[in-house]
Amino acid sequence: MINVVLYFAFLFVIFWIIKKWNFFHHPDISYKLTLFLFISKMLASFFLFFIYTNFYPNNRLNNDIFKYYDDGQVMYQAIYDSPSNYIRMLTGIGDSKTEIIEQYYKKMNFWIKPIDYEIVNENKTIIRLNAFFSLFTLQNYFINTLLFVFLSFIGLFALFKVLSNYFSQNKLILVFFVFLMPSTIFWSSAILKESLVFFSLGLLIYFFDKLLKTFSISNFLFFILFSIALSFSKMYIFILIIPGLISLILIKVLPNIKPWLIVLSIHLLIILLYFNSEYFLPYNFSEITVAKQHDFINLIHHFNVPVGSKIEIPLLSDSIYSFIQYSPNALINSLFRPFLFEAHNLTSLMAAIENTFILFLIILIPIFFRKNKFNQWMWFSLSFCIMLFILIGLTTPVLGALVRYKVPAFPFLLFLLINFIDFEKIHTKIKSIWKKQY
Repeated sequence: MINVVLYFAFLFVIFWIIKKWNFFHHPDISYKLTLFLFISKMLASFFLFFIYTNFYPNNRLNNDIFKYYDDGQVMYQAIYDSPSNYIRMLTGIGDSKTEIIEQYYKKMNFWIKPIDYEIVNENKTIIRLNAFFSLFTLQNYFINTLLFVFLSFIGLFALFKVLSNYFSQNKLILVFFVFLMPSTIFWSSAILKESLVFFSLGLLIYFFDKLLKTFSISNFLFFILFSIALSFSKMYIFILIIPGLISLILIKVLPNIKPWLIVLSIHLLIILLYFNSEYFLPYNFSEITVAKQHDFINLIHHFNVPVGSKIEIPLLSDSIYSFIQYSPNALINSLFRPFLFEAHNLTSLMAAIENTFILFLIILIPIFFRKNKFNQWMWFSLSFCIMLFILIGLTTPVLGALVRYKVPAFPFLLFLLINFIDFEKIHTKIKSIWKKQY
């Protein structure tokens, strides 16, 4: 009973924050609509819990929505055993003691990644956050989830506030595509890295957009803070947005140069640096990408992943030619798979329907084309989507993982597409057909 009371207490506080915090005040979204969007995410978290507990009931260890929470509870137990060890693990300062490793880290299943590329282990971030939240939530899974839902909602709202300034049609259209697409609402409404990615990415974009308009120390510090947060949530997402951000800065400071030329030049330079990173960084990014693909393929064979989930992808080699050769196939896989006939469970069916809807939007563009100037965040969206979709398409041989990995780019992809669709023309056409029929 106390857990139920505590859950609603947290919910009341969140509702109060949404009502009182100016951040959530937007001329195109009423308070009631904001609550509806948040409650939709909250309900999505329960639906995801239902799916995992009813369709995968005997496999909690590998159930994504539980694994970081469970490891967080192992860390939280140090509060009772040794509060100083809890602080060490939470901060990462002085946590290499044998006692901590033996008593806590070795009992966790996901503290150490099965394959570590020595960049950033994002598992530790989300495990630590669960251990921290448990100080206030009485270790209740649902309240921890609620806090993750709220974090991702803040990020999505920040993202909407930026993109809405660059979308001149009915803002409710953008509300739907940013907040309510199935992949976005479900995978950002659980104790998953995607929730932290949307939180960090949305606020990073929000403060970067402010910096583009007017520089201030506070906005710069917040931008740095959320850049660090994103790098500790998913490092490769942070790396992939850098070319787009640099392009936006140069588009602003070099107004006499065509934006497409700036974007193209920056990305050609980034590709050159990517394939020569070992000369100026301790990492060889192209080699890591190839290793990640090969390791992923070996991993699914080792764990005997169901046939319906596996897809064949060409083996990469550490050469620019190999990457260029297989990038078109990677882009198609990321954009459109799973196809409807590849759906083998409820989550893959939802993803397949969503992919079909994206194809439908692409078809609508030439039919109801809206002439639109390519604004700065459209350039960013194009950059981020293409690079993320190529990267995950090259390295991911499992449909379920492919669906999850592309989620951070989904709002940007949809923002890009709907900017070229004239929804007023669609509305007029539907009204005309309706009048003829009735």
